[in-house]
Amino acid sequence: MVNASLKAGARPASPSTAAAHLTQDRRRGLERGGRTISTNGRGDPSAARDRALRWLLLALWIGVAGFLAVRHVVWRDEMRALTLALSGENVAAMLRAIHGEGHPAIWYLLLRGAHTLVPVREVLPVAGWLSAAAAAALFVWKAPFRPPTLALILFGAFFVFEFAAIARNYGIGMLALFAVAAAYPRYRDRGIVVGLLLALLCNTNVPCCLLAAMMLGFWLVELVAEEGLAWTRAKRLFLVNAAVATAGAALCFATVFPTVHDAAVIDRPGGIGAAAVLRALLVPAPSFWDLASPLAPNSNLAAALFGMVMFGSLLGLVRAPAAFLSALAALLAFELFFQLVYPGYYRHQAIYLCYLVAMYWLVARGRGGRWPARWRVEERFARTAPLGEGLFHLLLALQVATTLSLLATDLRGYPYSRARDLAAFLKREKLDGAVLIMEPDMFAEAIPYYLPEMPIYQMRSQRFGKIVRFTRAVRHALTPDDYLADGRRLRATTGRPVVIAIQHRLRTDRPGRWMELNSWYFSTTPDQVRRFQAGARKIADFGETVSDETYEVYLIP
Repeated sequence: MVNASLKAGARPASPSTAAAHLTQDRRRGLERGGRTISTNGRGDPSAARDRALRWLLLALWIGVAGFLAVRHVVWRDEMRALTLALSGENVAAMLRAIHGEGHPAIWYLLLRGAHTLVPVREVLPVAGWLSAAAAAALFVWKAPFRPPTLALILFGAFFVFEFAAIARNYGIGMLALFAVAAAYPRYRDRGIVVGLLLALLCNTNVPCCLLAAMMLGFWLVELVAEEGLAWTRAKRLFLVNAAVATAGAALCFATVFPTVHDAAVIDRPGGIGAAAVLRALLVPAPSFWDLASPLAPNSNLAAALFGMVMFGSLLGLVRAPAAFLSALAALLAFELFFQLVYPGYYRHQAIYLCYLVAMYWLVARGRGGRWPARWRVEERFARTAPLGEGLFHLLLALQVATTLSLLATDLRGYPYSRARDLAAFLKREKLDGAVLIMEPDMFAEAIPYYLPEMPIYQMRSQRFGKIVRFTRAVRHALTPDDYLADGRRLRATTGRPVVIAIQHRLRTDRPGRWMELNSWYFSTTPDQVRRFQAGARKIADFGETVSDETYEVYLIP
């Protein structure tokens, strides 16, 4: 049963209509254990224990998330946002700079505002961490889950690391999503609070636009389940809130499109056929594989089992049609987007997981409606729902396993990126005034966090700059000969030494070829490597990282 993991006796903070639609089976589930736990009962020992456990979980989260954040090395995607946020003489110029970048404006406005108040680089990690901390506090005190479920969610890698230590706009997306879940039971039938929160959600990141649409679908299905198709005041209010949310989505799309990053999307020269769509819908593992534990074997069997977990985790919602259908639609939409349009990484996939958490949250509050009684859904799925809830908890446990893996990797001395080490090395060697070239170009985007004045040259676009455009209108194929020739030219024209940092290990015993984006390549032959190493002196070689930001470093003095 869905509510087996929920805080017993959690009273829906919702209009009386929602309570009226709770089935007797759900009520019994909320009171399982024979004693009601209320967060408002001051004299209730169970309530006191519950509050104490929640305080403890929040304190532990602050400790673990703080530890990971302090040790985290800022990498390219984080610093890219700060560089863009600080671009332009005013906010209007900044908004022009981010047009087509691929992200809505809220995160950039937040960073620019914070930097205006406190003009230091540390506003970047602090803003990211505080967004996640606010989401953690909201979640701990408003989510109707029992402490074990709270712990699984709080200490999943997405909550304690990806959206906290890594300063991106996905943490504010999680915060907005949880704010919607907390506000919906109380404000669904009054005002435009939910619509405003959905508009805000749309402007945190593009995947959240999809989730805002799914949340509107949840709302509509719940209304139909409660009232049928008759035109009512509740449906009029829904349309008003939907219009507000749609305005937020329109603002997001006006900021994001048309994109300037045509080389970043999945390349499908033959178009998207029915077979590709069907495969994407039926096989979720390629879309969500980062949600599997790092210990999971990379095999067809593991992928099939994980696909069963992804679909099976929806079954815990099956008795609430709005939640089940909305979560299913979100899963299918993300599958299509990640496999056919833009590949999803852990940060994107985890946003879907946050939505699934929000659906379980709302069902625990008695929301989601009921299927028609004649369909006997609750009777037919009496045993399936607990299985679905178990798979949901398994999915959460996999995220905790990822957290443990990250902690172990960090304690073994593997940083997230070598950008900080490279900057420290260049400063120590008095090369922080040299021209820096990196292969691939975008790896240099992290360096301004540590060396803000270092000139950076982009090989593919053949210009100086701190922001790389992922476009096809650049040099597609590069070799060591290109880097050596451009390095020598820059040395002659600038009078500065040139540092070339290359991600790939250059080999003289065999050729190599790497695809960096859909149309960007770097390739080597043994002869090219020998010529390059004869003209540039190797001065450093950095070790492994959690991400891909590590380098061999060469100098043209």
